[in-house]
Amino acid sequence: MTSGVHGQNGEEKSQLINVFGTNVTQKKAQPTVPPPPPPTATVLKDSVAAPEPPAAYPHLRTINDDNTSLVTQLHYDEAIRRLNDEITNLKRKKFATADAETLLLYAKNGQSFIKGTDHVLIIDSLVVDKESLLDQYNLNPEIGSFYYQPGKQETLCYKTERGNKVYTALPDSDGVLRLTVFNNDESGLSFPSTLTGMETDGDQNYPFMMADGQTLYFSARSRQGLGNYDIFVTRLDDGHEFFKAENLGFPYNSYANDYLMVIDETYNIGMFASDRYQPQDKVCLYFFVPNKSRMPYDWESEDHELIRQASSLRSISVTQGDATALKAGQRHLASMLQSAQQSRVHRDFEFVVNDQLVVYRLEDFKNGQARQLAEQWLQKKKNLESLEQQLDDLRMAYHTGNAQKRNDLKSKIEGLESRIPQLRAEIHKTEKGIRSLTIDH
Repeated sequence: MTSGVHGQNGEEKSQLINVFGTNVTQKKAQPTVPPPPPPTATVLKDSVAAPEPPAAYPHLRTINDDNTSLVTQLHYDEAIRRLNDEITNLKRKKFATADAETLLLYAKNGQSFIKGTDHVLIIDSLVVDKESLLDQYNLNPEIGSFYYQPGKQETLCYKTERGNKVYTALPDSDGVLRLTVFNNDESGLSFPSTLTGMETDGDQNYPFMMADGQTLYFSARSRQGLGNYDIFVTRLDDGHEFFKAENLGFPYNSYANDYLMVIDETYNIGMFASDRYQPQDKVCLYFFVPNKSRMPYDWESEDHELIRQASSLRSISVTQGDATALKAGQRHLASMLQSAQQSRVHRDFEFVVNDQLVVYRLEDFKNGQARQLAEQWLQKKKNLESLEQQLDDLRMAYHTGNAQKRNDLKSKIEGLESRIPQLRAEIHKTEKGIRSLTIDH
């Protein structure tokens, strides 16, 4: 692991141009086009000309703009003062003000966020290949599991620990990604239900539901935030809607993409991913100690530059002032990683014989016939998992496809819906045989 990450001002300005240029929050895609991938922090480099955005969406003037520099360096008061003056001058000269007004919006958002920067302890950070990011989240079975939609490496699915719900994002009629939930039972995935009440205005993605079944973390591109994907949290009310989502602000969010917030309550460790300060194919995973409630810095009495450093996470050491808490957090993180490693090394599977006996490896079966049946059971389980994944993929394609596509998929779906219950029955029969031979032995 590497503690702390560093970046150049030019990279951060490129991120901001990416926000206001080709990746303006409310840009609509055509419904028939797959959702766009998350904008990366360094797609628009100094040496590469930025593609021209649609005329309806403003973009920044140059990478060397002084006001842009003030915003990326989190000097919001001065940026807002200058931008207000600039807008007044532009209006007097009857020039366009869209660029300046857009930047002013994000500066005001940032000004609000920095005054509420959470005083959170970042234990460590790990830079990994973006394509292998999900491997780092396979830590605790109680968290659930993540996987991407088939053929869409930018749209995440989250399956709860019990496997009874799958949260993902699907495009609405305007092509904007909206979080949806599928109920998952023996009959397969239900028709998707759009999550409502959260009130964000751009693409939603990267869902994670806490074990309480009510607290939902996700990321969204929104004019309520900093432009690219920001991390939000919301909670389910007593009915079936969510409360208005809260932007977590600094230090969790930045002008790059920030996403995949997960809280492991067993070890009291939180983690989130960010491509701030990273090249296009890399992402940084931050590990932190979750606060029971927000603990904002005191903007009125504490050093503003210290708060800016803590907000930007240019060096995580700024957040590590409490040595005792840091050591405790490091122990919890080490325990979490060690437990995950041991689970992968020592547990090939989990077979419950009875309340007193659980078997994790084939060689643990003393009865030869039981071991042979266990090998068959494992193969049948793999076959079932493969068929269920195929069925989930087909149903997902069916729900998002046109009439011709649905007609083509119907017979395949019906065939799998017939075969899967048969295979489940075979697995159940095999399990009874294994238990009988193991107990008798």
